[in-house]
Amino acid sequence: MYTAIVTVPSVFLYESPSAENVSDELLSGWLVTVQNRQGNFLEITTDYGYTGWLECPAIRRLSPEEALNLKVSAKTPEDTERPAVLCRGITDIQKEPRVQSASVSALFMGSHVSALGRPREGWQKIQTAEGICGYVPAVSLLFSDNNSFICGDAADAYRRSLFHSDRHCQTCASHSRLHSDRHCQTCASHSQLRQNVLHYAKSYLGVQYRWGGKTHAGIDCSGLAFMSYYMCGIIIYRDAVMMEGYPVREIPFSCIHPADLIYFPGHVALYLGNGDYIHSTGNMSVSCCTINSLNPYSPIYRKDLAESITAVGSVFCAS
Repeated sequence: MYTAIVTVPSVFLYESPSAENVSDELLSGWLVTVQNRQGNFLEITTDYGYTGWLECPAIRRLSPEEALNLKVSAKTPEDTERPAVLCRGITDIQKEPRVQSASVSALFMGSHVSALGRPREGWQKIQTAEGICGYVPAVSLLFSDNNSFICGDAADAYRRSLFHSDRHCQTCASHSRLHSDRHCQTCASHSQLRQNVLHYAKSYLGVQYRWGGKTHAGIDCSGLAFMSYYMCGIIIYRDAVMMEGYPVREIPFSCIHPADLIYFPGHVALYLGNGDYIHSTGNMSVSCCTINSLNPYSPIYRKDLAESITAVGSVFCAS
């Protein structure tokens, strides 16, 4: 058993080494633990707890020192190498820091890279997990040290500070009566985080439906939910179910708020508010990421889904 890193822009994870059924998609710079090998396929576990098989050439084995350094989200001076995450749908990596330069690669949103030195004139030099060096617009990157993207132990601390356990306060007004200003700030943080989650979800609008997909080249329903939260530093379960050990818990439908999750048989969507929700659907009349409504009087009403809701889930405390 050893730790490895995905070096290609994306790779599909399969249910078995026969590579017949896709179950997930992994992105450049993501870490996996290799459990077993069968022919040209490796059985792996992702760092978010998902298992499956992928092709050997898609990953590179890490030394124990490399693995430790990548797993620890530590702050470093801005003039040295820093971990970063790409936050645009697809980002070209230019050979030189100018728009006319040739593209040496392209990576999807959510890919992990290393930022080398400080940005200059809007450009940031990076290195990919494959070892390719080039330049991207600095605005295409999120860093763990500015709380835009948080992973590893830093994410645990952030979640502890953000998702307090008190369930007695139901509104910001009650927060002000029963709790300190810190909890009022928490309510504001919740609101901003919900907006951020939906910002990323909406970036996939119109992207084709792809079973197991997680990119702007193709995405499925649980991939959409996963990536929308992942880009905000929160790991939810990859499939369209609530799984013990992950932060989504069931709440009454009457308590639903924007960015909460709506579960259907084999399907999941993110609630937008006012009865609308965003989801990636394989329905052949649409087959893409789109917006529908639970309101029977809305022109985007989906009767089949509205009448088959199985649960509502949230990562937030009662609000």
